[in-house]
Amino acid sequence: MIRINLLPKQYQKRSGGLHLGKQGKYAVAAVAGVIIMLGGITFYQMHQIGELEGQMEIARNRTMQLQQDIQLVDALMDIKDKITDRLEAVERLDRHRSTWVRILEDLSRNTPDFVWMTSFIEKPTASVKPADTTNAAAGAGQTAQAQQASIPSVRDVEIEGYTFTLNALANFMIKMMRSDYFDEIDLAMVSEIEFGAQKAYNFKMSCQVHYLSDEELEQVLAQTAESSNAG
Repeated sequence: MIRINLLPKQYQKRSGGLHLGKQGKYAVAAVAGVIIMLGGITFYQMHQIGELEGQMEIARNRTMQLQQDIQLVDALMDIKDKITDRLEAVERLDRHRSTWVRILEDLSRNTPDFVWMTSFIEKPTASVKPADTTNAAAGAGQTAQAQQASIPSVRDVEIEGYTFTLNALANFMIKMMRSDYFDEIDLAMVSEIEFGAQKAYNFKMSCQVHYLSDEELEQVLAQTAESSNAG
C-alpha cells in the first residue's frame, strides 16, 4: 500500500534524530566559541600566574641577597667606626703624649696601697666657638683670647676602681685633692663586694683634671706675646 503525505513540510512528522535549524547551529557555534575563548583566557591567566610566581621567586632571592649585602655593609661600617675611634684615640694620645705622661704619673703617685683602678674615662666637653676677629684693630688680642678659650684646660674625668679598705680610699681622695692636676674630687659611688672570702669595695669617683699640652701652652704663650706686641 502506498501512502502519500500531502501535509506541508512544517506539519510533517519528522523521523528520529536531532535536527537543528540554522539558529540552533548558530547557537551551538556561539557556545563553542565562548568555551574556546574561556579556555584561552584560562590558559593565558595560568601562564601569567606562572610568570608572576617566577618573578616573585626572583624578587625573594634578590631580597635575601640584598639583606645579606645590607648586613655586610652594616658590619663593615661598624668596623670602620671602631677603627676610626681607635685611630682618633691614638692620635689624641700621641699629640698630647707628654701631658698624659705627667697626669698618669701623678695619678700613680697618689694611688696608695690596697687601691687599684680599672678605668680612667675622660668625659666629652662642649667646644667653645672662637670670638669674631673681623675688627683689624683688636684682631690680635681677640684671636689670642679665642685660642685660649677654645683650648679645654680643665676636663671632667671619671675614675673607677677597687679598694680593700675605706681608709685607703679616703687616703686616695686626700692625695688627689692635694694634687696640682686634679680638683673637685667627688665620690660618686661605693659598694661592698666579695672576692672569694675577701671583702672589697668598688668605687666611682668624679673629678676635674687640669689639662694643657706643651704645644697648646706654647700656642697660648705665642698668641699672648703677639697681642702684647700689637698693643
